Amino acid sequence: MSKKLILLFLLSGFFSIAQTKNNLKSETYTTRKGIYEIKYNPEHWIKNPESQNWDVEFHDKYNLLSAYFIEYDHFIPEKKLKSTIEEQYKEFGKIKNLKISKKKINNIEVNYFNCELDYNDFLYKYQGFIYNGKGGSIQFQYGAQAEAMEQNQNIIDELNNGISIVN
Repeated sequence: MSKKLILLFLLSGFFSIAQTKNNLKSETYTTRKGIYEIKYNPEHWIKNPESQNWDVEFHDKYNLLSAYFIEYDHFIPEKKLKSTIEEQYKEFGKIKNLKISKKKINNIEVNYFNCELDYNDFLYKYQGFIYNGKGGSIQFQYGAQAEAMEQNQNIIDELNNGISIVN
């Protein structure tokens, strides 16, 4: 009987350790209107305490990749998506290879974009999405030098998948 108890104790300890490893740490940012939540892993993303032009900014732990989120008080019509995105980058130069497509993120159909910008002889890549939802549009975008963007696509996808609509 005592051997069975020891075995049961060891097995339960093993399963609890395995479950703990699978539980990712996460923190939640609730948007200013309370319509959306962004769950993020603080081991991958660091939320900046203050932001000048965006509702919230994040950067990866190496400070190579930046993520920006804003909740607008208006809607961005689909026919103005391209010009809206181009306008955001005009002070840094002309963007190229802008591609916009439909994509589903957590059952939210968004207009996902990818583009490039040559700035000070470095190639930067940007990607993100615009969604027209309750209360206006939201935009989530990522930017980095091309090499950093490509190497960190997995944590970009992780942060994208952290957004949800609060019911």
